[in-house]
Amino acid sequence: MRFQQLAIAAAFTMVALPVFAEEAPSEPVVETTATVETEAVETASVPTETTLGPVGVDQNGHRGRVHTVTNDDTLWDISDAYLGTPWVWPSVWEDNDAIENPHLIYPGDRVWISPYSMRKVTEAEAEALISGVYEAPAAIEDPDLMADFGPRPTYRFTELETTGFVNVDALKGASSIVDSVEHERTLFSDHTEVLIGYGENDVAVGDQFEIFRTGDEVTDPDSEELVGYVIVQLGWLEVTEVHPDASRAIIRSSVREIERGDHILPRRIRTLDLEIQPTPDVDGMVMHSPNRRLEVASNDVVYLNRGSNDGLAAGSPLEVYRPMAPARDSAQGTDKALPDEIVAKLVVLEAHADTAVAVISHTRREVARGDHFRGAETLRP
Repeated sequence: MRFQQLAIAAAFTMVALPVFAEEAPSEPVVETTATVETEAVETASVPTETTLGPVGVDQNGHRGRVHTVTNDDTLWDISDAYLGTPWVWPSVWEDNDAIENPHLIYPGDRVWISPYSMRKVTEAEAEALISGVYEAPAAIEDPDLMADFGPRPTYRFTELETTGFVNVDALKGASSIVDSVEHERTLFSDHTEVLIGYGENDVAVGDQFEIFRTGDEVTDPDSEELVGYVIVQLGWLEVTEVHPDASRAIIRSSVREIERGDHILPRRIRTLDLEIQPTPDVDGMVMHSPNRRLEVASNDVVYLNRGSNDGLAAGSPLEVYRPMAPARDSAQGTDKALPDEIVAKLVVLEAHADTAVAVISHTRREVARGDHFRGAETLRP
C-alpha cells in the first residue's frame, strides 16, 4: 500500500526544517485527495483552507500547534499550512504507540505539529499541550509561540548526497530495478527508461525514488545484532507509467553507474546546510565507521545506536566522550574525579527511529567503534 511506502520514507528521509508558518496561507491550500490517509499525494480539484489550531508547548520546550482534523484534511495540506511546504511531512511524522494506527487520520483526530515533529496525539495529550502542562523554558516564554526567532547556525556537509543508511525493516519494503526498456543495456545512467518492481498498489505517476546499493552491515556494539546497512547512493528516478505488477520509470539523475537489481526507496529531500538544533538529552554509542575502519577523524561519517525516538534530529549537536579514571591528589591524600575527555564533536545528518548517521565536525582524537556520545552545548572542539 502507498501509505506503507510513505511510512518507510519517514524512516528513511532527512530534510532541513522549514520556517514554521505564522498564519494560514493567503492562497487556499489545494486539497490532495478526499481520503484522509497518509498515502494521499495526488492532486484533486477541491480547494480547502486550513485553520491553524491552538498553540502549545511540548515536554522538550518546542512550540507548536494542535490541529483538529476535518473531513477534507490530509497530511499533505496540513504540512503545507503549518510548516510552509507540503513535502516535509514524511520526514517529521512520528508514530505514536498509543494510537492503534498512527498512519491514518480521521475527522476529529488531534495532530501535534511543530518544526521538529508531526504526530497524532490522544485527546488528553492534546489538552496537556494546549494547557501548558509542558512548561516552556524561559528563553521561549514569548506568548506568540509561532514567532520567528531568527536563523539558527548551520553546518554544511557537501558530501550529504552520497551518505546514507537503511535499517533492516525499511530494506524489507524496498523494491529494485528489474529491467531496462533497452534490454541489451547492462549499465544505466541519466534519462535511461527502466522498469521497477512496484506496481499499481504501491506507486503513482510522478513518485520519485532513490536508487541505492547496500554496503557494510551495521551491528550494535553491545549485542552484535544486525541493525541495518550503509548505503551507496546511485541517483534517483521518477515513475512515468504504472502497471499491475511493475512500473516504468526514468532515471532523472545518476552519480554512479546503475544496474539491474539496485534497490529503490522513496526519495529523500535533503539540503547541504543543516540547521543546528537544541542540545538533545541522549547518551549512546558509535556503532560503525566507514569502510570498516577502526578509527575515524574529521569529516568522516559514523553510525549511531540512538535515533529520533531518543530525541535526535537532523542538525542535533553531539559530542563523543571518554570517562577518565580518578587521579590521586598527593597533597590532600584523596582521589579526585576528573572530567570526561571530549574526543570529538558530531552533527546528525539523518535520524531514523532508533539509529542515526552523523558527521564528525571537529576532533581531538580519532573516534572508534564503541565510543560513547551525548548531547553537546556547542560544536566548538
